[in-house]
Amino acid sequence: MASNLDDSIREAAAKVRQYIEDAAVMQVSTYYVLTGTEEIAKLEGERPGAFTEVKLDGDTRVVVPMRKGRDGTMELDEALFTVHERNVQSATDYRARVLGALIGLLQRR
Repeated sequence: MASNLDDSIREAAAKVRQYIEDAAVMQVSTYYVLTGTEEIAKLEGERPGAFTEVKLDGDTRVVVPMRKGRDGTMELDEALFTVHERNVQSATDYRARVLGALIGLLQRR
């Protein structure tokens, strides 16, 4: 019986360790597809639109969506970036809740 409990504890600890390692870097990618009159199933493949990587130590890398403006200069694709920012915020909130729950579990042990 103790062996089963020990095995379960080891498995749970391994899962928690793996999650913490995975949580050390959060990556959020936002993609877009070109739409038209085609059916959704026939749309051309997704393309990267924006990317954010946040590490636990605070290092952050952001790739923003840019496009050529009417005058030929580069400008931020604000609509796509707004969607991406919402995706990053959702991922950040989720990550904080999960890490908070893990910390709460560890504190109770």
